[in-house]
Parts: sequence; structure tokens; C-alpha cells
Amino acid sequence: MLTDAFPFLLPEHVGTGLHERLRSLAGDLERIRLGTGPRPDECAHAPLITDWRTVLSPLGLRLMGSVTDHPILGNRTAMTSQVWAAGPEGRWIRTLTRFYRLGAASPAGADQPRLNFEGGL
Repeated sequence: MLTDAFPFLLPEHVGTGLHERLRSLAGDLERIRLGTGPRPDECAHAPLITDWRTVLSPLGLRLMGSVTDHPILGNRTAMTSQVWAAGPEGRWIRTLTRFYRLGAASPAGADQPRLNFEGGL
């Protein structure tokens, strides 16, 4: 059974407010697709993540690094929620929960293999 291997899929693990985060994410992804997002003020107020590296988890692609000005976590090493979009110039990402400004990747993160995906989701 799928939930034996991935218990986070069970209904009791669906977090409170997930539907609101998904609606916000969907709206932002549409703006990104249309070339109108993120707005400069969204980037200016977004947490900064530096010395980051990618982490592939059962929940998806995430970043781990030093986060500054996170509204819940403050300033500390942290892992983002799932990454859904990234700016073509490498200045921002949109995760399940929010936009982040991207600082420099960690030296180890810079050496990670690149995957080539055609098309979109």
C-alpha cells in the first residue's frame, strides 16, 4: 500500500491551512507563468537563503541553507518547503509556503548535477 511507504500521505497528516497555501501557490504560479510575478515588494520582504544546497526528499525538491528574516524561523539554518518555481536569473524561488530571495549557493551545492527536463508540469 502506498501509505505504508509514505505515511505522510494519510489524511490525518494533511496540515491545517494546506488548502489556503495551495490556493496562494496556484495564484503565484499563474502570475509567474504570465511573467508578472513575483513583484519587487514580494522579493524585498522575502526571507533570504544563502549557502544553500538542494535536497531531494520524498516531499520534493527543497533547499537547505542559512535563512535570514524568516517570519516564523527568524535567522537560522533551515530547510524550505517544496520548491515549485525558480527565477531564470537565480534571484528567487517560490516554495509551497512563500517566496525566498536566493543568495549564493554553498560550494557543494554549486557542484550538484544538473537535470534536463523538457516541458513543464
